[in-house]
This record gives sequence, C-alpha cells and structure tokens, in this order.
Amino acid sequence: MSTSTTSGSTSTTQVMPGIGSNYLGIGSGSSGTTPANTLNEQDFLTLFTAQLQNQDPTNPMQSYQLASQLAQFTTVEQLTQATSQLNGIEQYSGGINNSQILSLVGKTITAQDNSMSLSSGTLANSLNYALSKPSTVTYTVADSNGNTIYSGNIGAQNAGSYSVPWTGTDSSGSTVADGSYTVTVTATPSDGSSAAAAVQTTVQGQVSSCNLSASPPTYTLSGVNGAQIPVSNVLGVNSN
Repeated sequence: MSTSTTSGSTSTTQVMPGIGSNYLGIGSGSSGTTPANTLNEQDFLTLFTAQLQNQDPTNPMQSYQLASQLAQFTTVEQLTQATSQLNGIEQYSGGINNSQILSLVGKTITAQDNSMSLSSGTLANSLNYALSKPSTVTYTVADSNGNTIYSGNIGAQNAGSYSVPWTGTDSSGSTVADGSYTVTVTATPSDGSSAAAAVQTTVQGQVSSCNLSASPPTYTLSGVNGAQIPVSNVLGVNSN
C-alpha cells in the first residue's frame, strides 16, 4: 500500500503484488466450481487487469515485467491444454488395449506359467517345457506355503518339448490336497557347457474369461480351477 498527498488531501493507491509472487490463486467467483487454490484463465485476466489499474503511478510496471507475466500465463495455459489432451489419449488407448485383451476370450493361448492345479484328485492342466540342447532334467513341486512336496528326476533328455510328468502325488505316493502347486524344472546340459538352470515352463489352454480390474489384467483358462494367467505372460495365440 502506498500513500500520496495532493493539494492538502491524502489519497490512497492500492499496489498489487506480482501475480507470481507467493500467490495461491482465487476462485472464479461466479460458478463456485473452481478450487480455491487454482487460477483459471478468467481469474488471471481479472487479476492482471486489476494489477494494471491499481499500480503505483510513481513506479509503474516495466514492460519486461508485463511480458514475463504474460509468458508465464501462456505457458501454464498450454501445459493445461496438453495435459487435457494427454488424458484423452490415455483413455482412448486404454479402451483399445482393453478391447484387444478381451478379444482373446474363447481363444487357445500359450503362456508362461509354472503352476499345476489339482481338483478332486485330477490335474486341471499340464505344464510344458522346452530344452535347447540335451540335458539332465529334474523338477520339484511346492505347495502354496512353499514347502516341497515332491521331487522328480526325469533324467537325460534330448533337445525338444516335453510335459512335466507329475501325477498329483507327494513323495510317499499319496494324492495331495486340491489346490494350486508351483513346479520348478531344472536342466543341466549333458555336455557340461553350463551349470544347472531353471527352465521356462508354459501352459496351454482356452481362455474362458478375463478380469480387467486386476493389475495386471488376468485370463482364466477353461477347466476346474483354471489357471490365472497375467496378460503379459501370453506367448502365443491359436485362433481355433
């Protein structure tokens, strides 16, 4: 606030601070929908006009200050528009992505997975693996708590594709309880070229449904206790 004296009387002139100095923003005042800590285009113009009208005549705003504030406003306006456009693109892309995910329902897929499900003593799915060179193969089966319930030694196998031969029993030969079990296949190259390493296992089945609300979205394969497959694990699709 500045005070000036003219012809024996005292007048008061309001000096507005720069728009960018410690300003939290004002509401639109008319609709009441603009949050109190935001500044929209109309608010800026109203405040900017008031600032020009009430500036100190003995120390008016310099041209570079005016240009700076207008440049800031233009930048914020462009960023706001860009953000709005990006949000629209994101929603559009999300819709396309969901459509593509749903298009696999009813198709047969091959996906990376290491689980086998048992229901009423019967395995709901098979588990496959591929060897790139002759190897000695072993595998272990663990329950949902991580406890190993079965260890198998398949022995030497040539390069090719195979299925895990587990039949749903524990080490004593008793059928295990219904549920999902994790299988780890390990291969040691017969030529000794490298150490034993885990082998990628895959499952194949028809997609019966899709859960888009999961993160990431998942497919459920047909059958009792069908495997839950994240969409990112899908390796191939058969159009049936």
